Amino acid sequence: MSSQSLALLVMLVLVLTFLLQTIAEALNLRALEPEVPEGFRDIYEAEAYAKSQDYTRARTRFEWLVASFDLVVLLGFWQVGGFGVLDGFLSAYALGPIGTGLAFIAALGLAGALLSLPFDFYSTFILEERFGFNRTSLKTFVFDRIKSGLLSVLLGGFLLTGILAFFEWAGSLAWFYAFLAVSVVSLGVSFVAPTWIMPLFNRFTPLEEGELRRAIFDYAEQVQFPLTNIFVIDGSRRSTKSNAFFTGFGRNKRIALYDTLIREHAVDELVGVMAHEIGHYKLAHIRTNIII
Repeated sequence: MSSQSLALLVMLVLVLTFLLQTIAEALNLRALEPEVPEGFRDIYEAEAYAKSQDYTRARTRFEWLVASFDLVVLLGFWQVGGFGVLDGFLSAYALGPIGTGLAFIAALGLAGALLSLPFDFYSTFILEERFGFNRTSLKTFVFDRIKSGLLSVLLGGFLLTGILAFFEWAGSLAWFYAFLAVSVVSLGVSFVAPTWIMPLFNRFTPLEEGELRRAIFDYAEQVQFPLTNIFVIDGSRRSTKSNAFFTGFGRNKRIALYDTLIREHAVDELVGVMAHEIGHYKLAHIRTNIII
């Protein structure tokens, strides 16, 4: 396949992916019902339901704007020869193939982060604020991005160095070794993220003794789930939204409930949420996703 044919194929995939995502989201908006479904009218307030519909529409339209902007910038930069210009500029510093490759990706990553910053700011402090969800302070917003950037440099730089080295010296099987390296690092991050990475952004506190803890552990024993601890995550630092998640493997696996979720729900409802999270474990969703 010629380089021109490959470029056209990549461009076609980018555009079709954008169109497919846009169509899927449009169908989702079209399926929104203006009234609370009949089976939920006794337990869901009409005003709260209408607010959720309005938020879904506003969030989806904003994401359309961001995705459109990203695609236009990418294709525009490509068509004016921006990638070639950047490569030529960095190659003049004689950093070697690996050094030039690292600088090339770093420059693109920095540019992408700067371009996305206004959208991130709008999403957090205007869109989320409009619907009463935002709790993020400017300090937290800034430090989140600094920490994310440092993690990208440390983890991404390590992985990218290995990939570039494979393509420099591993010959025709470089793609295979690069695939193995990405797989191993991704799996490793999945193991350490609950204990090393996530606590950099949120505080995880063991759920205190009481009715809720006893109810959850009783349920876990009933369904033979090896639960050693359950954590409360300080989600209220950033949002009023409620959530829970299950992640990790072995001794590193964690089930965490947002403090906002605990505040707003009764014990039996929270046990129901736990049943959902334990279902991910029972149905091997994390392992299945890794295999896929």
